[in-house]
Amino acid sequence: MAGGLAYSNIELSIRRVIFKEIEKRNYREKEPFEVLISTYNKLFDAVSELRHEILLLTIQNEKLRQENLQNGQGTLEGKSTEKSSILEQKIYSLQEELTNLHRRKGEHAQQIVDLTSKLQEAEKNLNLKENLLSEAETNIIVLKDEKKQLEISLAETEGGNQVLRDEHQALQIAYASIEEKLKILHYENIALVERLMAYKAHDAEILNKENEHFVKIKQAQMQKELEEAASEVKVVTADRLLFETPLLSTSIPTKVHSKFDAHEGEVNALQFNAAGRMLASGGSDRKIKLWDIGQNTCSLRGSLTGSNAGITSVEFDANGALILAASNDFATRVWTVEDQRLRHTLTGHSGKVLAARFMGDTSVVVTGSHDRTLKIWDLRSRACIATKFAGSSCNDLVTIDGVQILSGHFDKRIRFWDQRSESSHNEIVLQGKVTSLDLSRDRNHLLACVRDDSLVTIDLRMNQKICNSFTDDEFHVACDWNRAAFSSSGEYISVGSSDGTVFIFNTSTTVVEQRLKEHSSAVIAVAWHPCDYALASCDKTKRVVIWTDGGYN
Repeated sequence: MAGGLAYSNIELSIRRVIFKEIEKRNYREKEPFEVLISTYNKLFDAVSELRHEILLLTIQNEKLRQENLQNGQGTLEGKSTEKSSILEQKIYSLQEELTNLHRRKGEHAQQIVDLTSKLQEAEKNLNLKENLLSEAETNIIVLKDEKKQLEISLAETEGGNQVLRDEHQALQIAYASIEEKLKILHYENIALVERLMAYKAHDAEILNKENEHFVKIKQAQMQKELEEAASEVKVVTADRLLFETPLLSTSIPTKVHSKFDAHEGEVNALQFNAAGRMLASGGSDRKIKLWDIGQNTCSLRGSLTGSNAGITSVEFDANGALILAASNDFATRVWTVEDQRLRHTLTGHSGKVLAARFMGDTSVVVTGSHDRTLKIWDLRSRACIATKFAGSSCNDLVTIDGVQILSGHFDKRIRFWDQRSESSHNEIVLQGKVTSLDLSRDRNHLLACVRDDSLVTIDLRMNQKICNSFTDDEFHVACDWNRAAFSSSGEYISVGSSDGTVFIFNTSTTVVEQRLKEHSSAVIAVAWHPCDYALASCDKTKRVVIWTDGGYN
């Protein structure tokens, strides 16, 4: 109600202002014209009277001339001439006066025209101001409505802010309570870890004692067998000594045994079979090639085909009868080595498959893909029996005892999985993307190649603790799928560098024991012979090199 009265008062005041402005304009613009108009009317009347007088005088002059002509009298002629001259002078003066009046009339008409144009311009300005005034009134009404809406919105916002303040206070109280619980749980966790470490140390001592006892028994048995076989003589060729003996060598490969172009493009994966007589290589030309390793030569045994894209990893089963390979065509395949036939094709990933491993039993396979999942397959049914969502691209994986899976990922994490659980039960965060994983033969240590140009070993017995880190100023990881490997004895680890050098590190001292230089491009993968007599390496320019210690060339 009060708002309506205020609005009517404002409207009345605006009308009064407009009325006063109109009166001022009327007074300002009407007064000069009234004087001019009255003066013009007087002049017009005077001109009319003078015209009338001139007409009368002209008539009288004609009459006088007619009379003079008729009478012919000299006296009268003189008088009439005199009257005529007087009348002519009077007419001349009246004409001059008439001319002046016409001039003044023209000036006044010009003034009227100028004032009329000014009046029109003033009317335009007035109309413009009236339009502006009406627009201002409209804007005032609109702004008043907006003001009311803003006042309502402000009140609602203040109410919402008050609610948020209350919620914030409640959350702060809850956060303080949770933080206190977290501290308590942290201290409890530390205590549990200490107890677990004590238990593990105790178990390690017992295990070491059992191992010592077992070694003593095995040594006694071996001594007995050696004594029984002392009378027998067995000749072994150099070729068989190099690639068949089960004893591990402590020598380091230093020289090139053989080198050859294995594929039509880059070679991505290598692995020896368990007997060490055969080497498998997988390349970007979509083929897996099997090589028979001789004393001084390597011969092609066969090619496994069927993949529609480049091969990313290869693995023999424990018996060497099957070979498993992952591919960039989103699939994993299994071939039999004897007849080189494709037996299984496992499809289901939505991204390229970067790693594939047998899980102890040759009928179960686990794969890791760029689609951020791990899948477990049953080869008997050729079906996926489990899918694990890792949340990041899997670059490599290994398995332990057919139950546990360890996977390395693009997000710098190593995840630990149990085959029976859907989520990982532990994670280790490294300083870069994990490009490969490898297990030592005793399954106690894990080797990870990291994109920050380093290698790390992790003790799986000590709560997955990082033991050592291996770096060198000249070592640079070649790509996101660069493969590093433990030697069979576990004394050394090898890895290829982007400059074509193969580095061999000592696992105990972490120093570089040997640099092997033969490749002309980045080395992608390496593989140790099961007896450590040889080391194979491959690069991006289709070259495979086999290194030995030089004693059998």
